[in-house]
Amino acid sequence: YVLTAPRIFRAGASEKVVVQAFGYEEEFPVNVALKSFPDKLVVYSSGRISLTPANKFQDAVTLTVQPKDLPRTDNSDKYLYLEAVSPHFTRFKKIPVSYENGFLFIHTDKPVYTPDQSVKVRVYSLNEELQPARRETVLTFVDPEEVEVDIMEEKDFTGIVSFPDFKIPPNPKYGIWKIKAKYKKDFVTSAVAKFEVKEYAMPSFSIVIEPESNFISSDKFENFRIAVKASYFSNKKLPSADVFLRFGIIEESEKRMMPQAMHVTRIENGVAEINFNSKKAASSIGFDSLEALDGSYLYIVASVLESMGGLSGEVEFTGVRFAVSPYKLSLIATPLFVKPGLPFFVKVQVKDTMDDFVGNVPVTLTAKSFSEQMDETQLISEGSESGRRKTSISDGTALFVVNIPSNSKMLEFQVNTADPHLSDENQASKTYEAKAYSSLSQSYLYIDWASNHKTLEVGDVININVYPQSHYIDKIHHYSYLITSKGKTVSFGTQERIKDLEYEHLTFQITQEMVPSARLVVYYIVMGEGAAELVADSVWLNVEQKCGNSLDVKLQSSKEKLKPAEVISLTMITQPNSFVALSSLDKAIYGVTGRRKRAMEKITLQLEKNDLGCGAGGGQNNVAVFRMAGLTFLTNANADDSEEAGEPCNELLRTKRSDFREKILKEGNYFIFLSVAKYRDPEARQCCKAGVKAYPVSETCRERAQRIRRNQRCISAFTDCCEFANRLRLEEPNKLLILARMHFEALLELDEAQVRSYFPESWLWEVHQLSSRSKTLSVTLPDSLTTWEVQGVGISDKGICVAEPLEIQVVKDIFLSISVPYSVVRGEQIELKGSVYNHKASAIKFCVKIAAGDGVCTFGDSASAGSRMQSCKFKNLDGGSSSAVTFRILPLELGLHTVNFTLLTPRNSEIVVKTLRVMPEGIKKELHAGFTLDPQGVYGSIKRRQEFRYKVPLNLVPKTQIDRSVSVKGHLMGEVIATVLSPGGLQVLTSLPRGSAEAELVSIAPLFYVFRYLEESENWHLLGPHTLSSRTQMRRKMKEGIVSISSFRNADCSYSMWKDGQASTWLTAFALRILGQVNQYIDLDQMSVCDSLLWLIDNCQMPDGSFNEFSNYQPVKLQGTLPREAKEKSLYLTAFSIIGIDKSMKICPTQ
Repeated sequence: YVLTAPRIFRAGASEKVVVQAFGYEEEFPVNVALKSFPDKLVVYSSGRISLTPANKFQDAVTLTVQPKDLPRTDNSDKYLYLEAVSPHFTRFKKIPVSYENGFLFIHTDKPVYTPDQSVKVRVYSLNEELQPARRETVLTFVDPEEVEVDIMEEKDFTGIVSFPDFKIPPNPKYGIWKIKAKYKKDFVTSAVAKFEVKEYAMPSFSIVIEPESNFISSDKFENFRIAVKASYFSNKKLPSADVFLRFGIIEESEKRMMPQAMHVTRIENGVAEINFNSKKAASSIGFDSLEALDGSYLYIVASVLESMGGLSGEVEFTGVRFAVSPYKLSLIATPLFVKPGLPFFVKVQVKDTMDDFVGNVPVTLTAKSFSEQMDETQLISEGSESGRRKTSISDGTALFVVNIPSNSKMLEFQVNTADPHLSDENQASKTYEAKAYSSLSQSYLYIDWASNHKTLEVGDVININVYPQSHYIDKIHHYSYLITSKGKTVSFGTQERIKDLEYEHLTFQITQEMVPSARLVVYYIVMGEGAAELVADSVWLNVEQKCGNSLDVKLQSSKEKLKPAEVISLTMITQPNSFVALSSLDKAIYGVTGRRKRAMEKITLQLEKNDLGCGAGGGQNNVAVFRMAGLTFLTNANADDSEEAGEPCNELLRTKRSDFREKILKEGNYFIFLSVAKYRDPEARQCCKAGVKAYPVSETCRERAQRIRRNQRCISAFTDCCEFANRLRLEEPNKLLILARMHFEALLELDEAQVRSYFPESWLWEVHQLSSRSKTLSVTLPDSLTTWEVQGVGISDKGICVAEPLEIQVVKDIFLSISVPYSVVRGEQIELKGSVYNHKASAIKFCVKIAAGDGVCTFGDSASAGSRMQSCKFKNLDGGSSSAVTFRILPLELGLHTVNFTLLTPRNSEIVVKTLRVMPEGIKKELHAGFTLDPQGVYGSIKRRQEFRYKVPLNLVPKTQIDRSVSVKGHLMGEVIATVLSPGGLQVLTSLPRGSAEAELVSIAPLFYVFRYLEESENWHLLGPHTLSSRTQMRRKMKEGIVSISSFRNADCSYSMWKDGQASTWLTAFALRILGQVNQYIDLDQMSVCDSLLWLIDNCQMPDGSFNEFSNYQPVKLQGTLPREAKEKSLYLTAFSIIGIDKSMKICPTQ
């Protein structure tokens, strides 16, 4: 008999145990159970099967150990007993238990954010069966210094867990942030995602550097072709542009520029090409040969500047490697174990240095075998025909076959590339050793997957050849096989052996359960001289990622090009009863971050982690074959898998806009000719035509006519035609209005310009439930002219699926593009550059204007002051070209300003609205002054009045906003609480000014005290009907405050007054005091609080026990103390520090 089970049982997952008996005629039952270790008193799960001739004496039972029955403890490993009892045998085995169960995937709406933006985040959560897990999930946000900044928990009802947005604090730490996800209880499964926080502005066009190959070896060392391609995000190519290319060498992490290697060239119709001599360039900084550069990377920077327009962009590229040999060799579907007396198939794949396969490369193989006495037999010698092949064009592989002698104990073979264009030292070469499988009865089994190897997809029927070899071959009547995937047995069977065949065909179908990879184990039992022996082999199968619940997100529009703000229909098609999470990203964001791994690839790699097996298959004996396939087994056929789990696995298997004419034409299907003939005068005709236009706002013709600044004749023509058109619309809403003679164009102020102001970087963050197979949504496109990438993720009981991304191109024929920097400094004149594009065939006249509020001065050539039309100078712009426009502005006021750019053309006017962020010049300084008031005379004399001598510094930057803040800290809390307990007082509390760490902490303190008072005394009813929302709002505000404070935390866990300032004893003690208390209402990163506590004790406590302040910041309490009061100062600081330590001590572990 053979009984196989997974090597590790996962808590909460259903695992299959397969039982098979050989040589029996009569049916008999087997009871299989999971029992507690070491006492066997508790039965976690059990099942009963019958082995009969009908099922070929092979069947399986499914068992599960629930986490509540065997709870996880942090410090000890858990085990259980697998027990099988039958009339013929009784066996048990100790098996480890793992609490990894299921899969978590974190999805953010984009990869990069600026300060003050919010991160939208959701988590897809699946159990072991790839069905929605429906478990409570916890998210933790970690800043670039590994400080846990925020923790959120959400329940899961659908497998898609939506979390509240995470607001990035106003003074964040820049760099790579992390999000960690885990389950709240029972399981240890986790996931991590990253996003970047930096200041950036979206690029105007995409630049791609395309080298002729991703490596430079001897043949390309002096002549390497590099192409630079540039296109707008709406997919149109740049017609012409100047390109500046700079080069450098990257060794390990160091970058050295080669200043003499700069190239200047031009892009024509989207492409520029240059030939680069890397030998000459590298010698200028001391690299004299290709060998000296081997393994380094070429660093390329391309700056592109529109020739006609005013926009520019820059991109860097580091994907070209210097390589003495351009090839890498690897084996595919070739386990390194040979079977004496049987053929051995070797499949070699040739890849280049960046892991892309290369076809048509000659490859040679030489092989020799060693016997037990290390006698050498040459099997394939150098230059022999059987050792020469060319790699296939389709996947870069070549197949060799080696016949293994029956006395072989080891095979050594060497693979070389034989590219005629390369010298010997530049060829790739690799030597492998394959050990022989050892068997007492010299019985062997070899699965040949290499010769039929192909990429497998769900639904494929696969045919694998199995070669047996044994002295007792006549006694072998059956083969049995198991297929495992992701650590589970998914299929099993037994097949008759046909006599006198050199090999057998084993045929089975690839199912969804085998994605993304599976292991096939084939075995037989042979009866030798009195003893039975189990003989086995296995192989790893790679299965293409396809979804179980195929999801398609389609755009229902016959038009290839869409306009901004157009309403479109999106259709999702998938399994009934699915949930689909949508998201959309402006592809320009990849100009900021570079491309990322595709979502489905990420999911494949994640699912692969659950494979319990190791290597490409095979093993040195029967025990090793099962173990390397991730299985454990019990048998009486001369094999014992009793040792504990073996050595770790080190083998890697997978490297891997609306037009004037259109508006009139759109109003129906018939033709009405409206005679404009009675208006002979061209101006009056134009006015009549304007009156006919449909107008989106419900104003009467009379109201519209009042805005016309022309003569009376124009006004009456306008009103006349407007009312006539309205009557027609009422009578026949479907008829089309066509004006006779639409051939003349003129500019009227009546032509309503389209306003474009909504330019999100990500959009469409929604989750939809599909009860039937499909659902159609109607959505309005944002105003950006770009290509949107729409992604859909579907989750149902059939698993997870990521749809192919849908690309939506949004374009206009004539439009204005303006590049606005992330922030500008007040008082510095800057030039904003932009371009006007005419994608029509014919030339147009255009002009542009800028309008800004009071805080921004505008002047210069293109910018015409005032808003009157007459002052706008028109220019010509040819069809299919662009023209640069520049605006000079001088920002005068701080803050966010709206700037409107207007493009006027005869038929397409538009207004582009951008936001300008103005920062102060100079540096921020704080001045402190402080006093004690004693209105009651508690400390002796009564003191109720204090004047502040307030001097404005002489070097103050003009028009600086001076923030004067007076903070009064009562020594007695009672009155403060009394003023706050009116609902209005709460509003005051939750919006105190921010900016320094003290201000942030001070804004949390009263909130916390009030919250604690209301909570402990159960007085929430004082706040009236809004109790619940007030409580939630206060908690949220405290949490936001805690996130902001983390910006002032230094790497050594101390706190400083300003970001990246000096560490302050007083402030760290203050932070400990607040955090230690807030901890009872809000989840904090407790370890980081404890680290701050240790910093305070280790760094600030003097030998005499007092505490000392090392920064030059003085708290209000100590401001104005005289030098002779140093003792009092030290006393205050020591007391303050001890209070901070006391309040936060209870969070920390006692040792």
